[in-house]
Amino acid sequence: MNRISIFLFSFFFALPISYAEEIVFRHNQNSLSGHYLGATNGKPAKAVLLFVHGDGATSYDAKGYYSHIWEPLRKHGYAIFSWDKPNVGNSTGNWLEQSMADRQSEVLTAINYIQNKYNFASENTGLFGFSQAGWALPALANKNSKVGFVIGIGFSKNWVEQGRYYTKIRHELAGKNQKQISSELNKYAKEVSFFKSAPSYNEYLQYSGEVAMIKERYQFVLKNFMSDATHDYGKINVPSLFLWGEKDLSVNAKNEFKWWQVHGSKLVTPKLISNASHSMLNADSFSEQDFGYKEWIKLMWLEQDAFAKDFLPTILTWLEKRKL
Repeated sequence: MNRISIFLFSFFFALPISYAEEIVFRHNQNSLSGHYLGATNGKPAKAVLLFVHGDGATSYDAKGYYSHIWEPLRKHGYAIFSWDKPNVGNSTGNWLEQSMADRQSEVLTAINYIQNKYNFASENTGLFGFSQAGWALPALANKNSKVGFVIGIGFSKNWVEQGRYYTKIRHELAGKNQKQISSELNKYAKEVSFFKSAPSYNEYLQYSGEVAMIKERYQFVLKNFMSDATHDYGKINVPSLFLWGEKDLSVNAKNEFKWWQVHGSKLVTPKLISNASHSMLNADSFSEQDFGYKEWIKLMWLEQDAFAKDFLPTILTWLEKRKL
């Protein structure tokens, strides 16, 4: 069977490579739907990794993106647990109503559920978070942690600073000159100041006009835009691996990496992955801020080859050193 036939078969008849157990657990009033995937090396799982999403309405497998990360992890003896965000897939509730504290509480509930159901201890329970999860997970990695280790992809300390960088890069990519970019950054700073007054949605509509967010998204941003993980970073008390893509167009990866070099912890291993995007994809092939249908098709075609060369080996090497 040639490669395109294999791709079409997997696209239209997407059957799991190995058994995934569907799990429903409750957090507050929400019923959350997830999947537990065991290790595939024929041995009991040495640890379980709970995948924690970034921004957006994300399904448990991130529309197939996660599966290419899960495969080598499972082959090396690690189990996986991931769940649909509230109001995604079969999960009830609404992720747009959550604060970062709500997200922390949800993750802690998932940890307790998985540890009780599969007999994992704190030492061999890990969190694997992406982007926006960086404002939720560090608080769960303190001295009273229910987890033994954390892996973070594309974390930013501060929501406002991350938004400023994203705005700058977006307008650079649009071909605007330096004066125009400075004007856009001034607009961004004024919007942040406006948000600090906690305006109503109607006031926000009058302020923003045609470019306004929908009400639910606006309320989510208003609830969370002051997020800053710096204080929680200082209290991390479990081994942690933080990775950034050298060519990240959403987070100022080089500055985040430099911050850890200055304010380092013996427990935190920071690394800048060469030629990687925000999602750790090969930046030569995936270089845009927005990930659309064409990029998804390319990812499904390339599978693990879509990632930057050092991404998966770095994670596997770091995990093996934990001797779980």
